Amino acid sequence: MSKPYRSGFLFVYKPPGITSSDLVLKTKRLLNQRSVGHTGTLDRFAEGLLILPCGDYTAFSQVFLGKDKSYFAEVIVGLKTDSGDPDGVVEVDERETILPRFESEFPISRLEEELNRLTALTSQKAPKISALKVGGKRQSDLVREGSVVEEKERPISIYQVAAVQKTKLGFSFRIHVSSGTYIRKIILDLSEKWGIPLSLQRLVRESIGDYDLKDVKTLDQISPHDLRNWKEVFPLPTRIVDDAEKKAVIHGGYIWDKLPKPVENGFYILDADEDTILAWCDYEGKPDHIPYRYRKVFFDPAAKIMFSK
Repeated sequence: MSKPYRSGFLFVYKPPGITSSDLVLKTKRLLNQRSVGHTGTLDRFAEGLLILPCGDYTAFSQVFLGKDKSYFAEVIVGLKTDSGDPDGVVEVDERETILPRFESEFPISRLEEELNRLTALTSQKAPKISALKVGGKRQSDLVREGSVVEEKERPISIYQVAAVQKTKLGFSFRIHVSSGTYIRKIILDLSEKWGIPLSLQRLVRESIGDYDLKDVKTLDQISPHDLRNWKEVFPLPTRIVDDAEKKAVIHGGYIWDKLPKPVENGFYILDADEDTILAWCDYEGKPDHIPYRYRKVFFDPAAKIMFSK
């Protein structure tokens, strides 16, 4: 008996103007999915790559949340909002006077030098205007209500800054960063450092880990046929089982022989069809008396059906 939904990874281009949560809800309705996760949200104004694990594949969401990201950013010079993006409250708008000053003080050589210095950063404070929760409320709401909010610092890595260019309204660049890095906070910090109002005009996520925008579709283009399976997106070593071993696995028992060699993120136990995942397993963190630990057993005892292909 098959499940009433399909599982897989959906690669979607998020347009500007909607939240990542809106996109997830629209995807659930469009594909008739019981559950759709995400692997790192984008701000409302931002656009670009979202990887949405659907169905049983939501179990793999956490793996992708930690992947590095790359972005294309366009910055307006002379304009500053409280959030550092177009959705924020305008604090300074001096574009007519500041842009000529910027052109004079920041020739392309200096601009490249300043932006390349970002690779020396090892930590970042989250922007005050953010969706982070403080005491159950959005941090941005608390800040705009006048509450004092502690800026939490977190470790980050900026691997590369490239393709720095001057634009009609300011400048643009590409940046490759670790997970959890706020690009708009980088711009806010540069604004303070340079003494020049700056704000993001556009932000495009171009990659998550090894996956880029190639063959990525917009919401109005996707269908269930666009779901990608584990072999394409999250391959791991496998152990194929027979019927007796399968019964042991789905009832919490263990397989003791012919196990794969240890690799990052563990391995799969597959059904005899060599495609259906029965369990996701890992050697890391297991007690000594068992051969591995189960990160997830894909079995619904009430429905008596297995993980979908």
